[in-house]
Amino acid sequence: MRSLIVASYRNLQQRQGWLAILLLILLVGAGLNISQLQIEDSITAMLPDGESQVAHDFELLQQAPFARQLVINVTTAPGVDTDILLAATDTLCQALPTTLFHNPLSGPGEMATTPLFRQLGDYLPVLADAADLGTIAAQLLPDEIDRSVATALAQLLQPQGMVVKTKIRRDPLQLEKIALQKLSNLNPIPTVALKNGHFLSADGRSSLILADTTIPITDAVGGRALIDAFVAASQQLPDGVRAQLISGHPYTLANAETIQADMKLVLVVSGIGILLLFFIFLRSLRTLFVYLLPLISMAAALVATGICFGTISGITIGFGAVMLGITIDYGLHVYFAWHYGSVKQGREQLLRAVARPVLFGGMTSLAAFSVLLTSALPGQRQLAVFAMAGIVTALALALLFLPHFIGTGKGVAASSTLQLRRHIYDRKPGLRLMVIVVWVLIAGFAAVQGQNLTINAELRQLSYLPPELQQAEQQLGETWGNMRSRALVFAAGKDLESALQHNEQVWQQLNKHGVGDEVVSLAPLLPSQKTQQQRLQAWDEFWQLHQATSRDLLQIAGTKYGFSATAFAPFWDRLNRSAPLIDTDLLATWGLERAVSSLLLKNEDGYQILTMFPDRPELITALDSEFAEFDEISLVSQRRFSQQLSREIGADFGRFVSYAGVAVVILLLLLFRRLPEVLLALLPVLTGLLVMFGGMGWLGLEMNLFNVVAAILIIGLGVDYGIFMVCHGQQEEDLASSRAVLVSGLTTLVGFGALLLARHPALHSIGLTVLLGIGAAVPTAVLVIPAFRPKRN
Repeated sequence: MRSLIVASYRNLQQRQGWLAILLLILLVGAGLNISQLQIEDSITAMLPDGESQVAHDFELLQQAPFARQLVINVTTAPGVDTDILLAATDTLCQALPTTLFHNPLSGPGEMATTPLFRQLGDYLPVLADAADLGTIAAQLLPDEIDRSVATALAQLLQPQGMVVKTKIRRDPLQLEKIALQKLSNLNPIPTVALKNGHFLSADGRSSLILADTTIPITDAVGGRALIDAFVAASQQLPDGVRAQLISGHPYTLANAETIQADMKLVLVVSGIGILLLFFIFLRSLRTLFVYLLPLISMAAALVATGICFGTISGITIGFGAVMLGITIDYGLHVYFAWHYGSVKQGREQLLRAVARPVLFGGMTSLAAFSVLLTSALPGQRQLAVFAMAGIVTALALALLFLPHFIGTGKGVAASSTLQLRRHIYDRKPGLRLMVIVVWVLIAGFAAVQGQNLTINAELRQLSYLPPELQQAEQQLGETWGNMRSRALVFAAGKDLESALQHNEQVWQQLNKHGVGDEVVSLAPLLPSQKTQQQRLQAWDEFWQLHQATSRDLLQIAGTKYGFSATAFAPFWDRLNRSAPLIDTDLLATWGLERAVSSLLLKNEDGYQILTMFPDRPELITALDSEFAEFDEISLVSQRRFSQQLSREIGADFGRFVSYAGVAVVILLLLLFRRLPEVLLALLPVLTGLLVMFGGMGWLGLEMNLFNVVAAILIIGLGVDYGIFMVCHGQQEEDLASSRAVLVSGLTTLVGFGALLLARHPALHSIGLTVLLGIGAAVPTAVLVIPAFRPKRN
């Protein structure tokens, strides 16, 4: 490979003009491709996909009702009348554009005008389960029947007696209450009250509007239109009334705008910072060619990533600032060797010498980043392709193109080579021991502090969360209960009947644990057809056993309280009438279509029925084992999801570091063929990782998805520094490696330092953690490696 590089240099020496034209064509072509790239501004790329359990659970979590709905919380200042709140709620509902806010609902809506409450009791025979029949049997005792008839008389004597007369004749024993109870499990908002057809909070100061939208949560452009429309509609609210939109769209938009702003700031700051370093250390206009190297590499990396993935995450583009610091290293090493290295044996020999560490450094970085290709996170795979494409481009430019454009330099005369080789440790021998002692103390402190490091897989921590949105969601939870953090169970079936049967199994298990009153489920109101038939048969058998006695007891109680002999005839007629079965069409005529559709999901594989219940650790643990035997039932807990993600992050980190470590060690063995040199070359990366973990533990930072990328970066860069410094001690040619490592390390620190200015947690996290690691790796390479083994004279 080195011979090929030298031959290419020899053949292209007289063709610099053509090389410049070729570079210009490549740059223009890359620019045209970049202009067509689609940028994804959400955090979605950093969430799992594929066939893993975490990916499966995350997909199911996105189907939760409130994850798909728009929730508007309308609140008033203290002292504002409730009637003003409800009127303002109606005003806002009407002002919301129907093209963006579909079917805005501020109360039960049509349910109040449907035949639901008139007809529901007729379906008690197919709704009543064994426990309900036991409740009815208790109500048929003589004392209970007497009490029911006495209560009916008291109601008739009230001013509204004429209104309830028909209802009492049809249901003197108030059995309809059992049917009405089934409705309570459709209510996802436990603290809601109803007033004048509106959802009202317990304190009377908040109302609620629910709406649907066709705009995906990940669509930042559509999210901007949605939020602008909401803000415009909110302008019509009176003084003392305000509204807050809670959905995924504001978060997506906030992340998109933050990433875009960070991308501009980070790239500008890192670019200016690297230019300043060039001015301080290089002071030559020809170094602009070195500066162009990472820009061209980044353009090529963007094109390659776009071709592979179609869209590119904004976080990947933000990583471009880091790419400036990584890929510029190869150009700097060539530049310093070219300008400050020994020219005793000619330029071709110098190029052959510098190509060895540059190529192996690039190969180790490629090996380190390649392990991310196995990640379950598309964003990490994007970063892998982006980094690998940029590194390959940078290697080609640094070794094949750059030597023709950076001039010949003054080099180092043969007579002065020996003088330059003398390291500071030769002049101050005591400094070597001091450096080693300080290094050992820092590494020991980092090792102790690293034991305090914990993993945080909370997805919300990876997104930018504006304070106003956090406050709005907190207020929503305090007012209406924790609607968004329930555990979910999905009961699947190829057809609706089988899905309903599996859903009944879920309901039965939850009831066994005594949480039925806290469950949101279709099972009580929409049993399977098979179950309804069984209940109808049980109902008939029950009344065959109890009807005669109950009829006599009701007649006796009626006579006692002055009712006519035929007063309760409608009750018995209704009881003996054949009850029809319940289906989704009937529920729609009752105004329940929206509630049903939020829990009944249809997809290409059939049906899924959703059940929501409290996300309690002990309950999740118990249900996990109980549902494990059912392939059609999937349990998803947000708390458990975070725990699973934490375990996967830990497993991925161990796997990535192991794979990268093995690949790097193999390459180092091929390069140096001696264990002492291999261990020396590993010192910067081992120190960098140790300080990164220790620094995070000391600062109270937690490990997240992006620190995995940070660790890979430190492995790739740290090994590069080690290779250059060990080669510097081995080769006869003086390649000015110490100075090159120092400047390249500073450029990398500038790139990562710029990420500290980012507001987005993902970019900031990568910047901070890698800054810790590289901040330790560079001094280790420049000072500690020579302290163990200074360059031979």
